[in-house]
Amino acid sequence: MFEALARFVVRFRWLIVVAWAAGVAGAVFALPSLSSVTQSNNAQFLSADAPSRHAAGLAAPFQGAAPGATAIIVAARANGPLTPADDAAIERVLQAAATVKEVTSVRDQGGSADGQARRALLMTVPDGPGTTSNADLVTAVRATFASAPAPAGLTFHLTGPLAQTTDADTASTKAGSNIHRFTLLFVIVLLFVVYRSLLAPVVTLIPAVPALLLAGPVIGQAGQAGLPVSPAIQQLLVVLLLGAGTDYGLFLVFRMREEIRRGRRPREALIAAMARVGESITFSAVTVIAALACLGLASFGLYRGLGPALAIALGVMLLAALTLLPALLAIAGRALFWPTHPAGGQRSVGVWGRVSTRAVRRPIPVLAAGMLLFGGLAAGLNGFTTGGFTSGGPATNGDSAAGTAVLAAHFPAPTNNGETLLLRFADPVWHNPDALQTAQRQLTAAAGISALTRSAQPQRRHRHRRRAGRPPFEPRLGRDTAGRGLAEPVPDIPSQYPVHQP
Repeated sequence: MFEALARFVVRFRWLIVVAWAAGVAGAVFALPSLSSVTQSNNAQFLSADAPSRHAAGLAAPFQGAAPGATAIIVAARANGPLTPADDAAIERVLQAAATVKEVTSVRDQGGSADGQARRALLMTVPDGPGTTSNADLVTAVRATFASAPAPAGLTFHLTGPLAQTTDADTASTKAGSNIHRFTLLFVIVLLFVVYRSLLAPVVTLIPAVPALLLAGPVIGQAGQAGLPVSPAIQQLLVVLLLGAGTDYGLFLVFRMREEIRRGRRPREALIAAMARVGESITFSAVTVIAALACLGLASFGLYRGLGPALAIALGVMLLAALTLLPALLAIAGRALFWPTHPAGGQRSVGVWGRVSTRAVRRPIPVLAAGMLLFGGLAAGLNGFTTGGFTSGGPATNGDSAAGTAVLAAHFPAPTNNGETLLLRFADPVWHNPDALQTAQRQLTAAAGISALTRSAQPQRRHRHRRRAGRPPFEPRLGRDTAGRGLAEPVPDIPSQYPVHQP
């Protein structure tokens, strides 16, 4: 089978190269891009029975329209309290930020107890078709800081969930790009050392490029059909296809060189090599594809989409390894190995051939040495844990990190970036106000909660509020754990508790 495929590829080598070029170009223009179907909100990957999604469904009737992402504008003066000129500059910045596209409102949340900082909550429209990307939105808001001349010593920062996520994504993208560049450079240098030729490393890597360009749109089409696509796929595709393509190329090129040294002409050597290693390459790829496809049974949507997407990409790489790579090798011929000149009669058993011979002659000592070596390496992983695909916290540098530091220095911790608990009662809570006190005591005693802030005592909602179209939330003065006043949106029913976890 693989020998017949090799003869077909060698005969129509130029046509296959043209077909690949045309197919990749057509897919790029006709199919959706991978980035267009990428889902950056991890909540979309949760199953329908996840507690957080259930809570969001319960909270939806009390929140009105679906909220967008939020951010916090914080202004501070390090050498003293804010001056009237500072307050005027802050007002100008807030007014300018409110005019930014996709910003729905900017709510002043007042100053800090020490008088040196002031903050405002910025709300945006929900993500949807035609909305501005988070990076562009954050950049536009930060640009307003320079539009209003600020007195010397007054600094502005944009932090909060939207800014922190955007800064973390930017840092992750930059780190991913550096990893891709260094990985490619390392592989190229390694291939030059292994092949000791100029053309062979380039030809080995070329099939990975069209495979990557084709895999993205194919996965994008699958994403439109319902496959969950996460940003992690974009980061893993380059590494996966580059590694797999290099692996398959090494198998085929080295076998072809061995066949040339046995006296075959280059194209005959290529056919013989495909007949010998084509099956190994195929079953190696199919094994990995099947393993990745099994992730489609996972309950977490991120893994359910990640496995099949990478399996699709690896299938495209296998197709390139069995068609495009042999076509390129047939075109290059003996020049593939320049400046070396493999020819019939040369010794084909190298260093690893001698190593394998000794390992077969003395299997027990080699097995014992291998177990000691790899056992020692594995011992270093004792206690090692991984954090998954996303960072466990916000970005550690940049404007959002500086803003978070300002918030922590001037505002009480329980009011910064807490989680919200929604309490649902069977009966109207004003019939039994003690239920809130009981819930608060139980939550305060729960493990993992360091602080709890709740609204003032709830009052009966009057019917005329509903008729007037007033929202379920109204600003009301509450108290934080430090005894300071806290202006925040507070519901009458159900009660919501912002909690802070250590």
